[in-house]
Amino acid sequence: MLSRREMLLVQPWQVRRYKDHRQKVACARAAVQAGAPARRAHVALKLKKCQRERERRDKLCADNFSLLQRLARLMAVNRLDNHWDRPLPNFHQKVGLFRASGAGVARRAEAPPRAEAPPPVRCYACEHRKKVSISVHLFY
Repeated sequence: MLSRREMLLVQPWQVRRYKDHRQKVACARAAVQAGAPARRAHVALKLKKCQRERERRDKLCADNFSLLQRLARLMAVNRLDNHWDRPLPNFHQKVGLFRASGAGVARRAEAPPRAEAPPPVRCYACEHRKKVSISVHLFY
């Protein structure tokens, strides 16, 4: 229980403080932000990822270049025993090979004089295959 003195001096201040408190609670807004935080440029850009991608591309270019050099070196050396010494045959000049009279005899286009063919070179891989195929046919 409150004394008379407290009712006159203390209670009005307590009631006023209580009303002020209730008014502040009624006017209060939410203090928690529910929205997404602002995007930071240094986090969104991911510079390290860009650097790794650039290094990967540079390494691929270097590997491709070294591979190209190796292939060019291999292609410069001719190690085949069956390469063409004469010019390749020209199959695009087939028009006009046959006579218009319909005799059925083919006219040959004038070919440039050819140099003598080099002596034949034996390919041991082909020889081996020929021998195997002949022996297989003999048994069947």
